[in-house]
Amino acid sequence: MTAEARQTIQPALLTIPQVCAYLNIARPTFYKINATGAFGLLPIKLGTCRKVLYSRAELDAYVRAGCPHRKHWQIEKKEIKL
Repeated sequence: MTAEARQTIQPALLTIPQVCAYLNIARPTFYKINATGAFGLLPIKLGTCRKVLYSRAELDAYVRAGCPHRKHWQIEKKEIKL
C-alpha cells in the first residue's frame, strides 16, 4: 500500500483522542460528559484489549441527530437501525 493510499483510508473505529478532535473538545471535557451520560455513544471493546473505541459511522449519525443524551440516543439509534 502506498503512503498516499494510507492517508486516504478513514478508520472505522476511533480512539478517544480522535473522538475529541472530531468533536473539537478537550479530553477532560469528553470524560466529564461521558461520565454524566451526556455523551450518547457506548464504547466498542475488541477482544480482551483495553483500548476503548467508538464507531465513526455511529458518531456521524450522533452528531447529525444533535448529540442527544445517552438515554435518548440509545432509543433513537434503534429507530434509525445503526
